[in-house]
Amino acid sequence: MKIATDLWHRRGYDIAGELRLIKDAGFDGVEFTFSEANENAPMVSDRGYLRIEHAVDDARLLHKAVVDVGLEVHSVRSGLLWRYPLTSPDPGIRGRAVEIIMRELEACSILGATALLIVPGVVNENIPYDEAYRLSQESLRRVVGRAEDLGVTLAIENVCSNFLLSPLEFARFIDELGSPVVGAYLDIGNVMDCRLGYPQHWVRVLGSRVKRVHIKDYSVSLRGIVDLFNGDVDWRAVMRELRGINYNGYLTAELHPFNMAYELYFRQLAEKMRMLINL
Repeated sequence: MKIATDLWHRRGYDIAGELRLIKDAGFDGVEFTFSEANENAPMVSDRGYLRIEHAVDDARLLHKAVVDVGLEVHSVRSGLLWRYPLTSPDPGIRGRAVEIIMRELEACSILGATALLIVPGVVNENIPYDEAYRLSQESLRRVVGRAEDLGVTLAIENVCSNFLLSPLEFARFIDELGSPVVGAYLDIGNVMDCRLGYPQHWVRVLGSRVKRVHIKDYSVSLRGIVDLFNGDVDWRAVMRELRGINYNGYLTAELHPFNMAYELYFRQLAEKMRMLINL
């Protein structure tokens, strides 16, 4: 297995320098994020996000920086599908979501990223569960062909959105899409944070559908996400199940760094993640 971290870029810092810091800390890869230009991200060099309106240009800039440092961009994530959910009853919003995914796929291809994190949708009082299920799959079928052409996995993440609430349902949802490029981005901490059981059980049920893994810990007493090894996730059981399904991909930390001692944070995090692999 390899280890990666999300890029938590700090305003005023040099992107190339931060990537070098991540590489020197011991990480193999990095995960970038998409935003919209109106989210106060005027330049890719200012925030480290790829602007969806300039996805191709920003991807080229970041790709060069990553290659120069010697890291790999293994995946890209986007919070934009919270704003434009694939399950929205408004066809205009769903259309925008599809457009966003198409642009993100092109950027992934430029970056060399082989996975795109997908938020599958939201269920609320205005979006019935059965309709959400149907609309999400309809929307994803519109982008599967392009993902197959580019060789980018649509990695659907388990998130706290009242949707796809068990690993059995999650597996069925993936299988019904019928494409080798559709899989799961299993977030270990989210399983417990969303009160969806135990992450090791999700690994076992999803099996080879697991294409990427997000690493977060969860504290039962604090009822929230905490730093790695500070919570109640049974990491030995999780790693045992990951080895049981022959998972050899990336483990990516999705944990916010210290407000101070930035370099120390990433060195310690990389060391913990290497320990995790060896459990």
